[in-house]
Amino acid sequence: MFGYVRPLRPELRIRDYDAYHAAYCGLCRALAKRYGFRSRFLVNYDMTFLYLVRASVRPAAPTRRCFCPARPGRKKPCLCDDDGFARVAACTVVLCYCKILDNIRDSGFWKGLACRLLKHVYRRPWRKAEQDAPEFAALVRTKLRALSELEAAKSPGMDAAADTFAAIVAACADDLPDEAIRRPAQALLYQVGRHVYLCDALDDLAEDLRTDGYNPLRYRFAPTQTGLSDEDLAYLSQIMDSGVNLAGAALSLLPVRQYGSLLENIVYLGLPAVFAAVKTGRFRAGAKEFPRKENPS
Repeated sequence: MFGYVRPLRPELRIRDYDAYHAAYCGLCRALAKRYGFRSRFLVNYDMTFLYLVRASVRPAAPTRRCFCPARPGRKKPCLCDDDGFARVAACTVVLCYCKILDNIRDSGFWKGLACRLLKHVYRRPWRKAEQDAPEFAALVRTKLRALSELEAAKSPGMDAAADTFAAIVAACADDLPDEAIRRPAQALLYQVGRHVYLCDALDDLAEDLRTDGYNPLRYRFAPTQTGLSDEDLAYLSQIMDSGVNLAGAALSLLPVRQYGSLLENIVYLGLPAVFAAVKTGRFRAGAKEFPRKENPS
C-alpha cells in the first residue's frame, strides 16, 4: 500500500527535483542510522512526502554528498536532518512492519512464506521504532485491527475502510506541538491517506476478484472481471477529486517556509496523475511520468 504519493516528474522544476531526491536519500540514510542497514529497504515515496510536509514549516536542513549503497561508485546529495527524520523513520518502520503482518494474515502458508521471513528480519527495528513512537504504534495496531474486522465482515463501507487507514496516516503528525501546524498537517495527511487507500483498492481490484479477497470497491459497486463500469469509475473519480481539493485546502493553511511548490506538485498534479494511471492500468506497468519505484534518481 505504498508508492502512490509521488510528484509528477515532467512538471517538476530542477531545484524541486533535486530537493525531492535529497529528501528521499536523507530518509534512507536516517533509517539505516537509527534502525540498521536492513531498514534502508523500507524507504518509500509516501514517507518522503510525510517528511516534506513536516519539514516545510521548519528552517532548511543542510545537504551533503553521502555514500549511496545502491550506487557505490559515487556520492549523492542527501539531506542531513537527524531531528527532522526521527519521527518519519519511526513511522516508516512501524507502518511497513504492520503491513508485513497484514500480508501474513491475508496470505496462505506458501504465499506468505516471504512475509514470514521479513517479519523476522525486521523484528528488531520494529521493537526499537515502537519504543521511539509508542503512541503511534499503539494507534496503528488498533486501527489495523478495526480494518481486519471490516474485512472479515466484508463491509461495503468504502468510506469506513478508507477513513480507518487515513486516520493512521494523519497520526504521523500527532506529535507536532504547535496546533496551528499540527491541525492542517493532520488534515492534509488524512486526505492523502484516503487517496492512497482507494488507489490501492482500485489497483488490486482485479486480483482480489480473482482470489476472492476483500476489497471495499468490490462490495460497494458491482464490478465485472474487467473492473468497474464507466459510471462507477466516474463516481469514484469525483470522490478522489474532492479529496485532492480538500488536501490542497489543508496545504494552503500550513505556514510553509520551504518545499511549497514541490508539495503543490505532489498534491495537485501527482495524486490525480497516479489515480489516472491506476484507472488505465499504466501505473503497474511503470508509467514514465513518475519516478521509478526501484530507484528515484
